[in-house]
Amino acid sequence: MKFKKTQLLLAAAALALGACGPKPAVRGPEHQSQAAPKVYYVNPEPYKSLRFAPPPAPGSLEQQADIAGVLAWQNKRTEEDCARARRTADEDYDAFWGGRSPFPEPPPAELKEFFVRLAGDLEASLGKMKKRYLRPRPFMAYSEAQPCIKKPKSFSYPSGHTVFSRVYALVLADIVPDRKAEFFAKADEIAQDRVIGGVHYPADIAAGKAFGDLYFGELQKSEAYRRDIERLRALLAK
Repeated sequence: MKFKKTQLLLAAAALALGACGPKPAVRGPEHQSQAAPKVYYVNPEPYKSLRFAPPPAPGSLEQQADIAGVLAWQNKRTEEDCARARRTADEDYDAFWGGRSPFPEPPPAELKEFFVRLAGDLEASLGKMKKRYLRPRPFMAYSEAQPCIKKPKSFSYPSGHTVFSRVYALVLADIVPDRKAEFFAKADEIAQDRVIGGVHYPADIAAGKAFGDLYFGELQKSEAYRRDIERLRALLAK
């Protein structure tokens, strides 16, 4: 997900991982010795080989159904649908509150700092998953697929916006459990808008949700994550 408050910080890491653009040119030895990004909660290395269902094979019946789903939305979406998809593509964790933040105003600095750490780890893991499958986006594989939102340069599987929104919804529900349904509804809206906008297949969305759930399970095993969640709960508005 392209989150406005963290995108500048994460751009360099995403490019380095190949998650948000073409594979960079081969670097000289002076660049290859750079330190790996810091891991805060979840080590991204296992995601190089973690068992995970692949996308539909090119030419398969599943692939045909997947592109049919994209084109069905393309044929019925409205300009209002496209405008919403453009908006949700840029939303951050604070959009999940729906204008009713449970934190004091202005938001505590610890909240933003936590999500920067979370996003850094998640982007690194997602980058390794995308590099495993290298699935072209619909508009890259089919000339008839015409997005109505900005065309990403990264690969399609699993959907990054879906992964991020799913994990964010789970984390926010960990902080404010009684608003879980609201957070999940927002995550589902963000995910579906990627198909409506024409930049993802339905299978990318399903995989993004599955990966988000799997990732959150690993996140909960982290003592650092649990400590940070307890700190954020203590900062909720009284």
